[in-house]
Amino acid sequence: MKNLLTLLFFTGIIAITSAQNSVKKTKYCEDASKHLKDKNPFYGFDADALSSEETIIDFNTQSEKLKISGTVFLADGITPAKDVIIFIQQADNMGEYVLMTDNEAAFIKNRLWVKTDENGTYTINTFIPGSTNKPLTYPHELQPMHIHAMIKEPGKQEYALDTFLFNNDPLVTKSCRKRLKRKNIDSILELQLDGDIQVVTKNIVLESSNSTI
Repeated sequence: MKNLLTLLFFTGIIAITSAQNSVKKTKYCEDASKHLKDKNPFYGFDADALSSEETIIDFNTQSEKLKISGTVFLADGITPAKDVIIFIQQADNMGEYVLMTDNEAAFIKNRLWVKTDENGTYTINTFIPGSTNKPLTYPHELQPMHIHAMIKEPGKQEYALDTFLFNNDPLVTKSCRKRLKRKNIDSILELQLDGDIQVVTKNIVLESSNSTI
């Protein structure tokens, strides 16, 4: 029963993420109700409490530590964008989406919000997740290690970023890389080892058509 509930919850999360990663980047309408926002995993942060560097829960106990840092730019690709919120959620190192509850609301344990500083820079301290099973497939098939990410600039709607993948993951095949290149998607993280931490620079250019709220 526990595994079934976990599958059902994760399927819901995937449905949200898949919709948001569609070609048109599905967004909430301008008058999105509080109920709808409560159902979106993005809305669980206190903006005033966020800083430009945040660390995911259990970071210090992980063997595959990961630091993602970079600059968020406005749509012109030149002007740094301050006070932009980035949200990530991911599986644990075993490829499992660990669930937690708070006031009967369920959410994925491994999640984090960060807000860019005056220079548009951010740093996320997390870890490399394990490969997950593709939902609703049998026999189960592994999919590449990945991190889901969303972004929101002040006064505008949140939207999903292309899922972060990892260059050293054997499941990121040549055909996968070709598909991403054809679609002009740059979401594969190029890792470099710095001591005991894998580090990567990930700059982000905001969408120009993102609607206001």
